Amino acid sequence: MTFQQLQYLLSVQKNGSISLAAKELYISQPALSAMITKLEKSIGFRIFDRNTSPLSLTPAGRVYIEYLQNIIAEEN
Repeated sequence: MTFQQLQYLLSVQKNGSISLAAKELYISQPALSAMITKLEKSIGFRIFDRNTSPLSLTPAGRVYIEYLQNIIAEEN
């Protein structure tokens, strides 16, 4: 995972929407959605439940995001 991908994930989580996160990040919604899908395939589980509005984290996604946030806190 790159730092950019991490920023993208955290923006989606914060905004509860891929579209709103894409606007905030100045990238297209399809590009952001594709990046998330590719990442989910590489780690073997879904991070976001796309059937809810606003988007919510799956149980595995919640653990994953918390883990990433802990790494960021340690780095700082």
